[in-house]
Amino acid sequence: MRILRVSAALAVILGVAMSTSAFAESSPVEITVTPSEELREISPYIFGVNSGVDLGTVSAKSLRLGGNRLTAYNWENNMSNAGSDWKNSNDLYLVSGAAEQFKDVPAGAMLNAVAQARERNIPYTLLTLQMAGYVSSDRGGQAKEDDAAPSGYWYKVENRKGGEFAEEPDKDDKTVYMDELLNYLTTRLGKSGVQGYSLDNEPGLWRHTHPLLQDGALSCTELIDRSTDLAAVVKEIDAEVFGPALYGYSAYVNFAGAPDWNEIKSENGYRWFIDYYLDEMRKAENANGKRLLDVLDLHYYTEAKGACGERSCSHYDNDDCVKARLDSVRSLYDPDYREKSWIVDTGAEFFPLLPNVWQSIDEYYPGTKLSFSEYNFGGGDHISGAVCEADTLGIFAEQGVYFAALWAFEGNEYQLGAINMFTDYDGNGSGFGGMLVKSEHTGGDISVYSSVDGDTVKMIVTNRSIHDDTPVSITLSSDKSYESAEVYSLYGDSPLVRQLDGVGEITDNSFTYTLPALSVTEFVIVTPAPEEPSIEASESASEIGDGVKSALPYAIGGAAAAGTAAVIATVVKKKKK
Repeated sequence: MRILRVSAALAVILGVAMSTSAFAESSPVEITVTPSEELREISPYIFGVNSGVDLGTVSAKSLRLGGNRLTAYNWENNMSNAGSDWKNSNDLYLVSGAAEQFKDVPAGAMLNAVAQARERNIPYTLLTLQMAGYVSSDRGGQAKEDDAAPSGYWYKVENRKGGEFAEEPDKDDKTVYMDELLNYLTTRLGKSGVQGYSLDNEPGLWRHTHPLLQDGALSCTELIDRSTDLAAVVKEIDAEVFGPALYGYSAYVNFAGAPDWNEIKSENGYRWFIDYYLDEMRKAENANGKRLLDVLDLHYYTEAKGACGERSCSHYDNDDCVKARLDSVRSLYDPDYREKSWIVDTGAEFFPLLPNVWQSIDEYYPGTKLSFSEYNFGGGDHISGAVCEADTLGIFAEQGVYFAALWAFEGNEYQLGAINMFTDYDGNGSGFGGMLVKSEHTGGDISVYSSVDGDTVKMIVTNRSIHDDTPVSITLSSDKSYESAEVYSLYGDSPLVRQLDGVGEITDNSFTYTLPALSVTEFVIVTPAPEEPSIEASESASEIGDGVKSALPYAIGGAAAAGTAAVIATVVKKKKK
């Protein structure tokens, strides 16, 4: 028995030592949130998607109708051209999945997008206008090289009709008009029925995506001339203008090798093409007496590679490939990070991207908003894609991005789940707060984004640790007292946001929690419900009566005052009971 007792004691001692050692190894990451230190309002329009996504699976706050198909979209008959994406085919693809009432009416693809947004209470719709000069005619089928515009496969585009608008467009004049389109949409949807219009899609790539419309590279000056003319038409109906929908990094730098860029750059001292575009649109405002560009619009698809050497791969069993995706978002904001990509190989002069873009806006066209109307960091069918998407949205919020729309490929449910974490974490429409507040943390492979929604603090914490849970200790630096927290998380093998056991009691505005490996977790932290005002039991009915009596007009006698006090005392007793 003595040996057993000694053995048990040794086991306890060893157990305590092991427990202490384990705790030391996994000491929690310290997170501090200061709800009173407001950083900026969060634009709800960053939580958006492009058309083609099942809107029943995501609570989006903006919707864009864009992409290569829109460049040659003929709004009068709904024909469009696939360009090099599919054999330069002219067809009705854009309305093939539309509701029946929109398939045979002018601008059916656009009306269908607006209807979808309204059905889902999406507050912002961005439509793409045509600026390449030609759109599909009524002739279907594959256009060959000899059918390059102008030919029977194309109708001409004019920005202004120069006459009265028809209730129904003339489909036999072989010309479509942008001002007539805008009038048509405004008549049917109302003046604010569409919130924004994009000046076409990725013009730097037209010579590749639509070689039968654009012969050779589009010059910088041609782009500005077309942009300012079409933007002036849009401004006549007072909607926001987005441009120039640059396709990626090389378009930001030199407009994809535009023939006149080097001369323009050397003569004006611009750093990159974005400087020139903003400067020219500012000059256009001065000449026209009104702002013609509201939102600088960019597209961004990560070029980061993992160990396999592939961009945005699906090797989820390779930790290095997963980590490359998780880290790739840092190219947006982190000056100490260098991704493995051709961009870094060629210098990455304008990484991190967002500070460089804002520098250009502040210098050349202050007040211009920023949009990423297409972006994707990959992994839509894996939890790493959800973590990456949540970090992207958090960075967009921190950096003051105005509009963003995920371009979702097949297998996007985890990315959509991350959007839902910000917009509908409980399935009842509850979302991240409208005001970003200060968050700090020490160590750990995590990110923290905090907001306030009234008296409620909402925190989204991503855990980028691939295999290990991460304990965190959260402190709210506030004069207010916080009572409890609901917890929602996106982790593991499900793209659904799940509610976990909450934090039942918060002590001294602090609590601890363990984040699952590779996860997105939201804490909804509330203050105690206000108590109803009550009268202390020590207050006697006579004291209350005396107070009332003293406040009554002097004309009321003592007997009347006593009666009033008795009534009040009775009411108080009933309320306490």
